[in-house]
Amino acid sequence: MSLLVDMMTNTLDEAYEERARLRGTPPAPNPLQPSARRGRAVLPVVVLVLLGVVTGTAVAQVRERQEESTGLRADLAAEVRERTAASDQLEARTQALRQDVAQVQVLALGADTTGRRLAEGLTSLGLATGTTPVTGPGLVVTLDNAAADETGSTDSLRPGTAPSSSVQDRDLQGVVNGLWAAGAEAIAINGQRLTALTAIRSAGDAILVDLRPLSPPYVIQAVGSPKDLEVDFMDGPTGRGLTFLTSEYGIVVEVRRAEDLSLPGAAAPQLSAASPASGPAAAATPAPRPSRSGS
Repeated sequence: MSLLVDMMTNTLDEAYEERARLRGTPPAPNPLQPSARRGRAVLPVVVLVLLGVVTGTAVAQVRERQEESTGLRADLAAEVRERTAASDQLEARTQALRQDVAQVQVLALGADTTGRRLAEGLTSLGLATGTTPVTGPGLVVTLDNAAADETGSTDSLRPGTAPSSSVQDRDLQGVVNGLWAAGAEAIAINGQRLTALTAIRSAGDAILVDLRPLSPPYVIQAVGSPKDLEVDFMDGPTGRGLTFLTSEYGIVVEVRRAEDLSLPGAAAPQLSAASPASGPAAAATPAPRPSRSGS
C-alpha cells in the first residue's frame, strides 16, 4: 500500500529530477502560448518593412536618374536648335554673298570674247557640281512620318517599334537615287542642295544631310521634265517601294509636279587630295578624234 502511495506522490524518479536540476535547462516554450505566437507574427512584419525601405530607395534613385537624364536631353535639344538656327542664318548669308560674287564675276568676264567663254565654262561646271543655283520645272516628293493612331502611338501601323514608322535615312537615299535615275538634273532636300559628295546619314532619331539635321516632313525637289520624271520614278523600283512604305508602315508619301522650282547652290567642295592636272600629266591626255563627217 505504501508503494502505491509513493508512486502517486513522486511521479518523477529522484535520479531524473537530480539530473534535470544539474543541467539547468529551462523547459521548451509551448508554441500555443501567446508570447510565441506574437514572436512569429512580428518577423514577417519586420521583413516587409525592410523590403519596403529597400524598394522605396531604389525607386527614388531611378526617378532621380530619369530626371537628370531628361534635363540633360532637353538641354542638348535646345542647344541643337540654337546651333541649327545660327547655321541657317549663316547659310542664308552665304547664299547672298555667292550671288554677289556671281554677278561680279559675270561683269568682270563679260568684257571680251575670251572672258565670256570662260564664264560659260564656269557656269557649266557650277551646274555639274551643284554649286550654282538653278530654276526650272520638275517633281516634288514629300515624305513624312506615319500619323499617330487614336492613342497617340504609331506602333500599331507596322510590326516593331515606333521608329519603324518614321522616315529613315535609307528611305531618302532611295528616293534621291530613284530621281537621279529618272533623269533629274538637280536635287535638294528641305532646301539643302545635293552634290556628288553629299552624304545622307542618321544620328539617333535625326537625319543628317551633309551633317545638317533635317526635320520632317522631308521635301525632295528635283529639276527636270515633270512628266518624264514622274513616269520613270513612279514606275521604277523606288516608286513601288514608296507604295509599300505607305501600305505597310503608314509613311506619308506625296508626289506632285511643279512648274517652277528654285534650288540654291551648294558650297564649293573642299578637295584635299585632288588638284588640277598640269605638265606631263596634262600633255598625256589624248586629243579628241576628228569627226568622220569632216573627212
